[in-house]
Amino acid sequence: MNTYKILIMLGIGLLFLRCSEDRPTPVNDNGHVPLPVSNIQVENIAGGATITYDLPQGGKALYVLAEWEQNGELMTAQASYYSNSLLVEGLGETREYEVKLYTVGRNLKRSEPIVVKLNPLTPPIWSILESFDIHEDFGGLRMDFVNVHEAEVSIDVFTKDEQGDWIPVETFYTGRLEGRLFIRGFNAEERQFGFTVKDKWGNTTEMLTKVVTPLFEEEFDKELFSTLSPALPGDMGAYEGTTLSNIWSGIINADNSIPTEGFFRSANGLTFPAHFTFDLGTVGKLGRYTLWQRGAFIPQYNFAYNAGDLRRWEVWGRADKPTTDGWEGWTKLMDCEMSKPSGLPIGQTSNEDIELAQAGHEFSFSPDLPPVRYIRINVLSNWGGVQYIHLAELSFFGAPGQ
Repeated sequence: MNTYKILIMLGIGLLFLRCSEDRPTPVNDNGHVPLPVSNIQVENIAGGATITYDLPQGGKALYVLAEWEQNGELMTAQASYYSNSLLVEGLGETREYEVKLYTVGRNLKRSEPIVVKLNPLTPPIWSILESFDIHEDFGGLRMDFVNVHEAEVSIDVFTKDEQGDWIPVETFYTGRLEGRLFIRGFNAEERQFGFTVKDKWGNTTEMLTKVVTPLFEEEFDKELFSTLSPALPGDMGAYEGTTLSNIWSGIINADNSIPTEGFFRSANGLTFPAHFTFDLGTVGKLGRYTLWQRGAFIPQYNFAYNAGDLRRWEVWGRADKPTTDGWEGWTKLMDCEMSKPSGLPIGQTSNEDIELAQAGHEFSFSPDLPPVRYIRINVLSNWGGVQYIHLAELSFFGAPGQ
């Protein structure tokens, strides 16, 4: 019995010995320090630089590491052993930066640093700020910008409160090549605004300020809206139980229980493009309009971004009353497309999709357009690919009577 126990203990000991022998050991655990990179070339770019180099011979390098200090923080970038270039980005100033380059070995030991001096070109945030073209607009201002590097930035807009302190108004996030932004909700009184641009590394421009006097804006009175009498022969007809005047009824949460009030649905059999025309009741300069689709408040029916809801359309206008279904005398005011933030397939919506649909889809007119009274909506496509359209409400804003 004692001999048997001794044999078992010897076996267990041999097993542990074998396991300890089979444990992996670090690569290059002999303390090898890799050689630094060589033949370094620098190409300065907007807000950074591309650094190319030759890797040391021997294949013991794991990656190349760059370190530099910015805004009191240590910043890093790295490139694998299979690349001979490294991108340094996020430099917020046009000044000289010292960057230390290390070769990091497979044992994670660093080489001696090589100091490289970079002189980045104008960072994107500054070129975007310099591109701002700011003008008064209805109820606020409009701002055009150019983002030649398509950098992901935020544009912050500020104004002053009654105590003269800067307060935030709105933040826009963009990576577009160019765009136009609108700030709304202000009276037609002189006001100072401030603008800054920030990138994803936290670099922020100085504040650009401008005094703007917003143009007077009010909503066009829906009590004055009307259909044309007689109706133009080329306009789409209404589905039984609905009328075109439902789109200025003031009811945006359209429900099937009130089909004669809550929304407009065209007759079946439409081929696109197809249009309808109505009268605003007064000539005026248009600043913007909001469209509410059918189904935003009744998700159980699955109408939102679906079926006959408008997807692509045009807005046309004129000051004098049309007498035919032709296009002579009409001016195209805008090309429109309804956005769906989630990008989900038709029939599926996210909370963000529904929130936007309930708030209404807003579209801004160019300030250079002539005053109009008659509106024609020319529908090019709908979400569901069906042969009819429907929508709940339209509201127009600007300067009526001008």
